[in-house]
Amino acid sequence: MGRKRKRPTEPVKPEEAWTKALLWLSRRSLSRREVEMRLRRIGLAEESAEEVIEAIIERLLERGYLDDSRFARSFVRYRVETSSTGSQRLIRDLAVRGIEEEAAKAVIDEFLPGAEEEARARRLAEKKLDEWARSGRFSKVKDNADSGRANMDVPGLRRELVARLGRHLQQKGFPLSLIYRLLDSLEAEGRFTFDV
Repeated sequence: MGRKRKRPTEPVKPEEAWTKALLWLSRRSLSRREVEMRLRRIGLAEESAEEVIEAIIERLLERGYLDDSRFARSFVRYRVETSSTGSQRLIRDLAVRGIEEEAAKAVIDEFLPGAEEEARARRLAEKKLDEWARSGRFSKVKDNADSGRANMDVPGLRRELVARLGRHLQQKGFPLSLIYRLLDSLEAEGRFTFDV
C-alpha cells in the first residue's frame, strides 16, 4: 500500500494563480516572499512562471493587498501578545519571511521596547526557576547545616543551572547582552538557591 501518485496536471493559468493569491491574502497577512514562494509551488507553466509571478506581485502591491511593512507590524504585534519570544527570534522569523533586518528592528522596537523585553525575559527566567524549584530536581543535595536550602556550592551545580537558564533564554530569542545582565542580577539576588 504505497502513496497515491498525483496525476499529471495541466499548469495553473495566470488567472487561477491570481485568484489563489487573493484567497491566501484574504485568510491572513503574508509577506511578499511568502506569496512568491506559494506561487512557485502551485505549478505555473515553467517557461512563463517568473513573469507571471512578478506580474501578480506587482498587481497585489498596486492594489495595496500586499504590504511588507503592514505584514511585519501585524506579525510582531501578534507574537509579542501571544508568546514569550525575544527580539532576536523575531528578527530571525521576519528574515525568513523576507523582511530586512533594519525594517524588522524598527517594528520590534515599536512593539517590544528594551525595558519591556528585559521585563519579559525576567518573568520567563523566574517562571523557569520556580518550575525547577517545584520539581525538586536541583534540591536533592542538602546543606550540611540542614538549613533547608539546596547546596548550590556543590561543584558545577550552580554553574549548570545558570547555563541551562541562559540557553533557555537564548532559545527564546533574547539578546546575549540582556541574558548576561539578567543572569548576573538573578545570581546577585540569590535566585539560584532553592528552598527544599
